[in-house]
Amino acid sequence: MKLATHPLVLIRLERGWSLADLARLMHREAARHQLRSGIDRNRIWKWEHQVEPTEEHQLLLARVLGVPAAEVEHLGWPWWLPAHADPLPFDPAGSRAAIREATTARMDRRSFLVFASSALATGAAQWATTEPGRLTGALAGQSVDPELLCWLEERTTELRGLANANGPLVAELLEIHLKTTVALIQEARYGQATGQRLHLTAAHLAQSLGWLRFDAAQHGAAQRLWQGALHAAHLAGDRDLGAGVLSDLAYTCTWLGQPKDAVRILGHARARTTSPAARSLLDLRHARALAVLRDRSGVTRALASAENELEHSDPRHAPGWVAWMSPADLSADAGRCWLDLGDQHRAAAAIEGGLSQLDPARRRTRAVFLTYQAEGDLRDKDIEAAAEHARLALDTSLDSKATRCLDLVTTLINRFERHSEPAAADLCDYARHRLAA
Repeated sequence: MKLATHPLVLIRLERGWSLADLARLMHREAARHQLRSGIDRNRIWKWEHQVEPTEEHQLLLARVLGVPAAEVEHLGWPWWLPAHADPLPFDPAGSRAAIREATTARMDRRSFLVFASSALATGAAQWATTEPGRLTGALAGQSVDPELLCWLEERTTELRGLANANGPLVAELLEIHLKTTVALIQEARYGQATGQRLHLTAAHLAQSLGWLRFDAAQHGAAQRLWQGALHAAHLAGDRDLGAGVLSDLAYTCTWLGQPKDAVRILGHARARTTSPAARSLLDLRHARALAVLRDRSGVTRALASAENELEHSDPRHAPGWVAWMSPADLSADAGRCWLDLGDQHRAAAAIEGGLSQLDPARRRTRAVFLTYQAEGDLRDKDIEAAAEHARLALDTSLDSKATRCLDLVTTLINRFERHSEPAAADLCDYARHRLAA
């Protein structure tokens, strides 16, 4: 398997090391442990060109880079190296590594290496053109107990539902269940049907946990979880779920100011979906990215398609990961699109309509929509209404415990400091008090 840029090259570039510099560091580390290294710049060059180092050399390199030995064994070469430029490829080795890495996505050591959005788009293209293969062979170990598998599937469904309202409390449970499922995938014996169910369970768990990491502003961890979910869904042959995971990755691109790459990712995802509810969500997220790009005609077409697909969807047959998609989401996110396009009147009506229909249990979504509403009021120079909605957004964000939502509303509240109206001053005082509590 050929990587576009080897992780070891990225590490050296980031740290300013030449091949000879790294060889000297490894010699020095070997001497500290009274070992012989035999490593020179030519050998390291070979490692960067897909010649795998021996286990001893990998452990020595890990000491130089500060990576635990257990991680070297767990992830394998070169995936344990603390750098990646590209998502893992959709071949058996790449998918296994992506699913394994999803279980370590809480670690912060690679948080500075969020996947480049252009690389995510390339990965989406590969996903769209690579057909899932049959699960090959049985791994060593015992057969998967059918009752255990049913239990894992049922708990996964329950935890995904609870995550909408109690994210931080559920994150640890999702993580434990994900590790258990991945351990079964790696160590147990099972047939194709059981393997597909295990990979689907892992995909659902990683997708849900990815959203909780995203809400906590842990973008690198969220992306690694979603990459693992994408590979697991791919191995299970579930194209709709894979498209949904890609739409999550695209949403983060738009959120982080990279709408062009979101459009590319969503184009690949939309082509392989069969569920109307899934297509509606993809079209809506496509509209959001196009709105940031100021493509009014594209937004109009995407929103019309999203509305049409949602009308033809049957909630009884919608995939579980998109069962939350509702007219409330369509209306409020359409309002965000019109807000980005400068149509405040249309935006206000759509956002207000979405908020009135939204399930009260979805506090994170409500916090985001209230922030949009406050931003629209502020653009209309209705300071009193803007302050009232911003106060509600702040309270809801704090209640949801979602860092992402809190960052969004506090950034907006900071804009009130430039206004002299009493309502603006009262809001800023209220925010300082709440945030200090």
